[in-house]
Amino acid sequence: MKNLIISFFMIFIAVIQANSQSRCDKECLKELSRGVDFIQFIYTPLTMSEPFKSYYAGIKKLATIPEIEIGRKDIKVALIIPQDVIKSYSVVVSDSVFAYIFKRDVGSHIEIFYSGNESAENLNLAINRAKNAGFKYLIAPLTTNGLEIVNSDDYDDLIFYIPTINIKNISNPRSNLFFGGIDYEAQIQKLLTKANHKITAFGDGSRVSDMLNNLVANNTNEPYIKNIEGSDIKLNFLKNNYKVKNSSIFLNTPLIKSALLSSQFRVFELTPHILLSTQLNYNSALISLTQSGDRKNMYIANSIMTPDSQLETLSAILGEKLDYDWVAYSTMIGMDFIYLNYINKSAKAIFKEEMQNNQIQYNINIMRAGNYGFYFDE
Repeated sequence: MKNLIISFFMIFIAVIQANSQSRCDKECLKELSRGVDFIQFIYTPLTMSEPFKSYYAGIKKLATIPEIEIGRKDIKVALIIPQDVIKSYSVVVSDSVFAYIFKRDVGSHIEIFYSGNESAENLNLAINRAKNAGFKYLIAPLTTNGLEIVNSDDYDDLIFYIPTINIKNISNPRSNLFFGGIDYEAQIQKLLTKANHKITAFGDGSRVSDMLNNLVANNTNEPYIKNIEGSDIKLNFLKNNYKVKNSSIFLNTPLIKSALLSSQFRVFELTPHILLSTQLNYNSALISLTQSGDRKNMYIANSIMTPDSQLETLSAILGEKLDYDWVAYSTMIGMDFIYLNYINKSAKAIFKEEMQNNQIQYNINIMRAGNYGFYFDE
């Protein structure tokens, strides 16, 4: 943390000197680091001239190393990462843990144990390596396949936090497993309060999409469900499709396909009653990928409530947009849960979400997509 703060100071001193302003003392720099100007500076590193780019790169390199030891080891947490399975989320999870440590400004020992895939052999090897290294608290971004291996009495002496799975998706979880996954079923049920009686759901054949389509089917009466698979997207089936016309349409598709579909409903003169999406499409890029008319009647469920600008800033330094990435958000909540319940019970919580029956309980807000971002539906 000391080196990170020094890097912050170097940047601000360089900026101030370049602008021929008065030199800023430590208190001044602390205030700058909490402000909007600092956030904008971090979010736009490509606009910086030398030597500012090199300072920014130095911070990012420092902040993403796989192990940080800073004096005391107040927090000792292992990350079990099946990188071949969760792919880019490997970086999201590790960066989120480091951002949380920087926010708390406490001594830490964070170590990553890679398993590659979620085979029993590889996961057990990674977990036992962490256990033999003295780790009791583990954050493991697994799928339900990997969770079957962790849900074993072999690991009753360890505390697992699973940021990627909701407890509804696992049968008979053991008491040492805690979950932070989004409750997609609750999001769909809340979105259905906006819908009419005619329901359509589009997917792309992926695991997440199929799961969402099944939830729509389980909570509605005979919905029309259609998968659009592959990159060669043919939408001629939309022509004169009475099943889609004037229906409440769930876009259980990735961002690009959701944006494309939203435009084609107008092209084929289908006039949907409403467009609906879960957390899957709560992404700032949706605004730039869609026309204002196409998202006029679009409603999106969101469970991310960023606690403060400082944590958002630290996430931005590491290349993460905390207010749109629910895996990053869930991981930080898990770190807060471990810290407050097992390490420092007198500390003040950073997040408002609570753990109930081994599952983080999220609020759900319905958002509208405007011309400049998302806003709350009233």
